[in-house]
Amino acid sequence: MRMRKLGKGQSVVFCVSEEIKTKIEERTSKPSGFKIEVSDVLTWAISETWTDLRRSMPLWATQGRRFEDHKDLLNGADTSNEQARKFLEDEAQSLEYRYRPRPLEQSKEARLEGWDLSNPNIEKIIARCQEFDTLNFNSATLQEEQERELSPEIEEERQIERPPPMDAEIHVLHPDLVRVVNGGDIPSKSNAFVPAFQSLSSSSAAKQNINLSQFPDGLLVTADFIRTVKRPQGIALESYISDSFQWHVQWILSVSRHESVAVKHLVVLSPFEANELLPLIRKSPTVTLHLYSPRPNLSHQPLDTLDLYTVGRSFSIQSISRSLIVQLNLFSGQLYLRSYSEYVEMCEFLGLAWEAAQNGQMVRADGFVVPAIGKWGLQTSPVNFLKVLLTKVRRNCEGVGKTHMGKVMDGGLLEKGDFK
Repeated sequence: MRMRKLGKGQSVVFCVSEEIKTKIEERTSKPSGFKIEVSDVLTWAISETWTDLRRSMPLWATQGRRFEDHKDLLNGADTSNEQARKFLEDEAQSLEYRYRPRPLEQSKEARLEGWDLSNPNIEKIIARCQEFDTLNFNSATLQEEQERELSPEIEEERQIERPPPMDAEIHVLHPDLVRVVNGGDIPSKSNAFVPAFQSLSSSSAAKQNINLSQFPDGLLVTADFIRTVKRPQGIALESYISDSFQWHVQWILSVSRHESVAVKHLVVLSPFEANELLPLIRKSPTVTLHLYSPRPNLSHQPLDTLDLYTVGRSFSIQSISRSLIVQLNLFSGQLYLRSYSEYVEMCEFLGLAWEAAQNGQMVRADGFVVPAIGKWGLQTSPVNFLKVLLTKVRRNCEGVGKTHMGKVMDGGLLEKGDFK
């Protein structure tokens, strides 16, 4: 680096560590504790430059010799096989050659064995090495071989792609949702409710050539849960990707009739709806509000029993079918299963193989059984859809390959030992 007009408006400050300070004192023969001057720093820097140059001279000389040996071998398209073979060098050396004892002091002739001393350029290389008082080329060859065998380290700089700025949607409490809390009946044609898996139609998971209407519709989401941001003007609906603007599944409303204990629907609410409806839910005889979170790792207990925190009607887990619980876990992005029997149950709903193929049974690479045998009646494999849902939509592209669901989505079979 060159700096102009030092001392006339510019200055340089040298900052050295304790280790470098000790080396400067050794180089300048100054006792410890004495003040280090600029001249001492420059003396040490020059000496280190000289040492590095002297250490690199044998490698430079070896490379120059190889250039002189090879420069006349290439003859374009007329290069013969014999000329090409002269480019080859030993990629490995015997233990005897590498580690056999050698005299510490070798003559100049012994060190320059194999060098073409009649070549004037070689003579110049040797003369330059003599100026640096180094003709030990064995160490240069070893250094070059180590550099060739060293695996280069990959430097990575994480680039975080932020979602584009969006305008938030205005929260709206739909009157049909209020009527459900008060009466317990979900209107069949209300636009306040959408089947949960169909609400993902604008996500990247829906681009996996799957018909979302084939999933069961027992699990619903509200319109306010779906609408988080305003879609920018000029962007077609089919090109809009909503992965970065999905609510996490947290508040669940279980809905049952007055005369029935069984829960017919689970409705996923937005935080706004849960807060606004809380006073009505406390008095409702037909709905219960549940706090829920998908299981992200094995150290957390599963919350799909929906009894961690409840408000409203008295609740029993037996009142909810296993089909609804499995739908909830899959939609929310749960990564770990409770037991092997739960794994088998999930595979039976999805139509996936949970054991080795039986006689005459056809199982695809992703685990989907053909012809379809799943209890939900899925006619096409849901694996790619669920894999993208877990990784891109719910986990922000984090790897899930070592989790229970990750192994299933990769076409693997779980064993009872995976749940200990």
